Amino acid sequence: MLSLRNICKTFNMTGAKEDERVALDHINLDIEPGEFVTIIGGNGSGKSTTLNVVAGSITPDSGDILLNGESILKLKEYQRASYFGRVFQDPMMGTSGDMSVLENLEIAYRRGRVHSPFVWGFKKENKEDFIRELKRFDLGLEDRLNQKVGVMSGGQRQALTLLMATMRNKPTHKMVRRDYIKFSEKDKSLAAKEFDDVYEPAKKEYKEKCKVIKSDKNLTFEQKKQQIADIYDEFDKKVRQFDLTKQILLLDEHTAALDPKTAKKVLELTDKIVKENQMTTLMVTHNMKDALTYGNRLIMFNQGHIVLDVKGEEKKKLTVEDLLKKFDVQI
Repeated sequence: MLSLRNICKTFNMTGAKEDERVALDHINLDIEPGEFVTIIGGNGSGKSTTLNVVAGSITPDSGDILLNGESILKLKEYQRASYFGRVFQDPMMGTSGDMSVLENLEIAYRRGRVHSPFVWGFKKENKEDFIRELKRFDLGLEDRLNQKVGVMSGGQRQALTLLMATMRNKPTHKMVRRDYIKFSEKDKSLAAKEFDDVYEPAKKEYKEKCKVIKSDKNLTFEQKKQQIADIYDEFDKKVRQFDLTKQILLLDEHTAALDPKTAKKVLELTDKIVKENQMTTLMVTHNMKDALTYGNRLIMFNQGHIVLDVKGEEKKKLTVEDLLKKFDVQI
């Protein structure tokens, strides 16, 4: 569960009261695992500020942010990247224009991972996975793996950013241990022992096998590299059974800069990816039709407050006209 507790944020606190702008005013919000929440509201209502506070790019003036009951407020933005994938409104953000499609995907795939010795470059199976995923967008990206992202259209670039953001970020083994102890329902000391009883022998076995492979004069360098990669994967799988980290997707008007046809395609794929992976998702949008079509919960912000919060059947019964009436009343 993602929880915001009494979050406050005011901008332009220079001493002149008339310059201050309250973006979030004592926001309390609980997002259940697997919920797809659409967020609407006027300009400056607090929508994007909420996403920025959750992601760590903005520090709140007061309050706390909890993930499964544990505060993440002190974690820096890059540290929270193991928990959150993000897509911005600007297609130029979230990717490196000077790098190829394949290089961007590899970076996203490896974020938060520990790499074994002798392993670099691109794995064949990774490339095959990337091609399969890119084909789903029907934008021809699978045929442009070596093309620099900077020369692609906005729609292609945003589709790529979405795929990168929804890749399962695997945290380091140290983080897996930390989060297992934090988020497990078991006693913390028991959880630590359970992890260490598996991790330490597995790590020792991995190192011993590496020594044997490295010392084998009958193997070529490439063979050594592949064998070490294989036994690292075995070691990694033993650790991943303790991985309780669940990625949360943050979408900040991610189709606003796209043409209607591409926007519709990206939204449909967003919905499919979210459902397939049961991803907890927060999607900010100005399009009230999209806010009603997608997700199972809808939140409306106004002047730093949550003024509407509906889900399930109550959300399904709403129409754009209903939202416009509520929007007019609140504004």
